[in-house]
This record gives sequence, C-alpha cells and structure tokens, in this order.
Amino acid sequence: MLPGIARGPVERFEVPNILALNFILHDSLGGGGTASLLTDAQGKTHAQALLRCTVDVPDALLAGL
Repeated sequence: MLPGIARGPVERFEVPNILALNFILHDSLGGGGTASLLTDAQGKTHAQALLRCTVDVPDALLAGL
C-alpha cells in the first residue's frame, strides 16, 4: 500500500486489549527513520498516508457488518 515509503517487509502485530494493529515498516524512509518501536512522528506520517489509500472490501465482508 505504501511502496514509496516502505521498501522492505511489513510486519503486523495485533494489540487486542485496545482493538488495534501495530505495523513495523522495514527499510522505511531510506533508513532515516528512528530505530525505536515506540510511537513517533514517522509513524504518524505513515498512518496519514495509509488513511488516504483506497481499499477494496468484498461484498460478503460488508454484508456481515
């Protein structure tokens, strides 16, 4: 979804106690981002870029909502 930002693999971790997902984008920002796994400015920037993406949702999934 973010080929211009993340050039390496993307890891997804579920955070069930707050019904959230945490993503780690490897090789992001040309290696210029922080190495910390804590929430940071780069993460907020990536989140805004992700919110602008269009996602196709199957009709069957929508029918269950």
